[in-house]
Amino acid sequence: MLLLATSCLQSRPLDEAIEALAPLADGVQLAPGNPPSQRARDLVAALGDDRTRHHHTFDPGSLKRAIYASDGAMLHTHERWSVHPPLPREAIDYELWFARACAAPWATEVMYPGEWLGTGAELARAMDARMPLAIDISHLFIQRCARAIDDATLRRVFDYDNILEVHVSGNDGAHDSHRPLRADTFGLPWARERLASGTPTILECYMHKLSLDDRRRQIDLVRSANSKPG
Repeated sequence: MLLLATSCLQSRPLDEAIEALAPLADGVQLAPGNPPSQRARDLVAALGDDRTRHHHTFDPGSLKRAIYASDGAMLHTHERWSVHPPLPREAIDYELWFARACAAPWATEVMYPGEWLGTGAELARAMDARMPLAIDISHLFIQRCARAIDDATLRRVFDYDNILEVHVSGNDGAHDSHRPLRADTFGLPWARERLASGTPTILECYMHKLSLDDRRRQIDLVRSANSKPG
């Protein structure tokens, strides 16, 4: 299942983003950052659970909302959900959050240095504890470029058997810039394999300035190694 994140058109009205993106793939990941509307609620309901997945602080009625209580409990849940870890600056008990995340039915997203789950050591501990993960290849690329993860741990992440989602976009190795994919984007061959094996895969690159044909080529790049960007 290949989905487009509504953040591909972040800041556009949510209903416009859903209408533009949903026909291009198998569904949409509902992510924060798009101004909501009642019409957006109706579109989400019409798509249904089969064509939607929720991400982090998404709420069809607001731009964003709090997601964790101080003890690490989720304030909102959804059956098909991936979440970022709490930010280190938040007043949240890390160990309580960690235990909850390991037992959760949703996926916690791999991050980059400076945030929780942003280093190879933290990911190794999470995998030891069988935490369900969402693997963002762009975040792993930042970890790799910062030398925050070694090759052995990276291979272990790619072989991990409790991955519930894969997120794909490009960046320069320093910033999470959600650039369009290229044929040589880090981790893209692995993401294709996961998609082919049935792991829900989310394309998250910004598409504001891409033509419809270029958007389709981005989708083709995720599906096939023979596709080339325009």
